[in-house]
Amino acid sequence: MTRRLSAIPARLGRLASRTASAVTVGTGFARTDRSSSTARGYGQDWRRVREQVLADEPLCRFCQAKGRVTAATDLDHIRSFQGLDDPLRLDRSNLRPLCQPCHMARTARQAAGAYE
Repeated sequence: MTRRLSAIPARLGRLASRTASAVTVGTGFARTDRSSSTARGYGQDWRRVREQVLADEPLCRFCQAKGRVTAATDLDHIRSFQGLDDPLRLDRSNLRPLCQPCHMARTARQAAGAYE
């Protein structure tokens, strides 16, 4: 009985990781390059700007436009940046606070080629 119970968490862990990757494939959230967040442009300088923008504007812009009040948890680049030296990466006028569902939906549309 004990052996069987100890095997359950390991099986669940494998299932969860496979399920999560299948759900995010094609959304822009799947990462196959295994690069760090810092290497992708989301290091300490990004985190500092992110916290400041979320403090200044704590509500999701998309939800606000629809008359809903939802806390922003993510910061979205309006126009994608191309590398660490791209000025768009940390440009506050290129950033908008969104809740996670709005950000994931926007990123999925972007990955599918339906740019806003």
